[in-house]
Amino acid sequence: MLKFEPPSQGLLFFFLLYRSDLFTQEYLLQKVESLYGKQISFTPKFNPLAAYYAKEMGDENLLKRIFFVSSAAFPREFLLTTKLLSLEWEAEWAQDSKRMVNVDVGFLSAENFILATTKNYSHRIFLGQNIYADLTYQCQEAQFQTLPWTYPDFK
Repeated sequence: MLKFEPPSQGLLFFFLLYRSDLFTQEYLLQKVESLYGKQISFTPKFNPLAAYYAKEMGDENLLKRIFFVSSAAFPREFLLTTKLLSLEWEAEWAQDSKRMVNVDVGFLSAENFILATTKNYSHRIFLGQNIYADLTYQCQEAQFQTLPWTYPDFK
């Protein structure tokens, strides 16, 4: 008889790039925590893609980035549903059909780190509802390793 082991749970990550003249870090944290519980936050000093996102979001000097990570573990299925919710948030916060907050969602487990995306590519796995899993890091010899396609702001 076959016995299936449930997959490991992991932590949800939220990477938010936002217009600091329109949104506060506290507001965004409250939005995430209201659904996913207590978060740990980190604000990086370097934002390598600010100029890229400024084309859509406006003045790159107003763009701020914050990372949130859940303090509780979630089932892997939450990656898909959380990405779908993040797309709703982006649409809700948009102005003139342009995002004012970019929300990336990830899932960290003992084995790997996965981002959810709407963009298909050869290394991405379809999860459903137009969402793909992007393997961003893999764990080798007890360390996370980047991959050739890992985005610059995640290196």
